[in-house]
Amino acid sequence: MSTDSIRILTLNKLKSQSNIKSDFIMMNMEEFIGQLGTTDHLKNKFYAVLLLNEGKGSFAIDNNVFQLASNMVFFINYNQVYHFQDAELCKGSVLLFTKSFYNHIYTGNKIIKSDTALAKMSPFVRLKAESRKDQWQSFEEIKREYQSTKPLFREIICLLLKAFILKYIRYSDTNTQLNIQSDRKKILVNDFTNLVNLHFKELKTTSHYAKKLNLTTNYLNSIVKENLDIPAGKFIKNRVILEAERLLLHTSLSVTEISYELGFSDKSHFGKYFKTEKKYSPNQYRIIKSQNSD
Repeated sequence: MSTDSIRILTLNKLKSQSNIKSDFIMMNMEEFIGQLGTTDHLKNKFYAVLLLNEGKGSFAIDNNVFQLASNMVFFINYNQVYHFQDAELCKGSVLLFTKSFYNHIYTGNKIIKSDTALAKMSPFVRLKAESRKDQWQSFEEIKREYQSTKPLFREIICLLLKAFILKYIRYSDTNTQLNIQSDRKKILVNDFTNLVNLHFKELKTTSHYAKKLNLTTNYLNSIVKENLDIPAGKFIKNRVILEAERLLLHTSLSVTEISYELGFSDKSHFGKYFKTEKKYSPNQYRIIKSQNSD
């Protein structure tokens, strides 16, 4: 563990010559890594796309570690924790943008809405020759407009960015994610998942969220299972466990400190909650994962 806490990043904290720094930034990979450092564990309050021309070492996103190689593209979602491990010779480009910028132009198409299309993006794509040419052409179009001060450049960048993201989804073989319904049930489930992301530390039962949504517990559980293939309670627990993994793997906080951070009354309660899901105690899980990453 390198730090006692995860460093939170906003676009305003990054040095850039961008005219729209608070919403959208482009920079080269070396500049980006130079500002971040190679030891900090980071959590973004924005989306990040890393286009790697070449590089060595590894890159961790949450509890997954990826080996860096040429022609890889990484996508980092809001609140995911990431860090570079022994990264060398990393060359490429970076796109950084907020939800508000991505939705600056809303077309009415659910496929390209921020909280649907980007919710379950593949963490990386390894581009082949044809897809690499296509993706980089899209990137260069964004770059040209980004360096321009012509009228409507924000709107044009936003539209080009949506096309870039759709191509990323195409090349990551996640087309099944695009079968997005727009009915009331889907909207309710989306509201539920947003609420869980906001309140999972203090609210850990389905009934709490049902009350916030003015639904019965049984109905909420039914529509969540119908749309997400797991019960509402399981979805809530998965979100708590994900945050626990982030804190165990990316900070040196003690298990007791993590238990309080996640809203548990004591270490024992947290330990039982975690073990029922991961089959190991939090300390055992931390040790095993640490050994596997060495």
